[in-house]
Amino acid sequence: MLRSLGSQLLRRSSTVQNSRVFTTSAARFADGGDDSSAANSKKRIEEFLDKFTNFAPSTLAEPHFPSQFAAEDAKVSGKGEEEPAAGTPEKLTFNFYLPHAVIGSKQKVDLVLLPATTGDFGVMPGHVPTVAQLRPGVITIHKELDKDIEKYFVSSGFAFVHPDSSADVCAVEAVKLEDLDPEAVRAGLAEYNAKLGSLQGKADDYEIAAAQIGVEVYSSMNSALGL
Repeated sequence: MLRSLGSQLLRRSSTVQNSRVFTTSAARFADGGDDSSAANSKKRIEEFLDKFTNFAPSTLAEPHFPSQFAAEDAKVSGKGEEEPAAGTPEKLTFNFYLPHAVIGSKQKVDLVLLPATTGDFGVMPGHVPTVAQLRPGVITIHKELDKDIEKYFVSSGFAFVHPDSSADVCAVEAVKLEDLDPEAVRAGLAEYNAKLGSLQGKADDYEIAAAQIGVEVYSSMNSALGL
């Protein structure tokens, strides 16, 4: 009897499974869907979001829907429209600022060489975004590569390289390299070397640090002038 009952149940289950129809939403996204279904889907999403915002906590983000992901997939696969990528410009847009002056604003240049604490590096159009601390040294600006060149000695500062092929330099002090007085540089270096030597073991950390900074800056100027 139990065997007969089990056979009947299996036959009924097979009949139900064979008559069941399975549907998915994949077909709607196979070709992007027609305009009417897309409009209806958009309307339903908007109605849901209106109700969602009325009851959901303010800290809860709005949900995402399959149609949004389908649109992103279409763009990735090439079925959707994508904006053409902008090419790398021919010139770097360079800004050079001091606390009390603007040396250059929106200059179009080919190359800028910068003295960073991690090592010297050059910036051209298309350079990766970078933030660098500057050490005492020479900034070389190639308005036209290897032809129209300007050099400035900077004491310190920061350089910012942006994704749009622009760069900013914010320096504490800057002077044209040609305006440095070689004799004054020699005298200043000798003075700070002597001061640093006399302070060792006799002064506080602040005075020693100030003397060390003086030695570093004058040594960099001395090297920049080739003395």
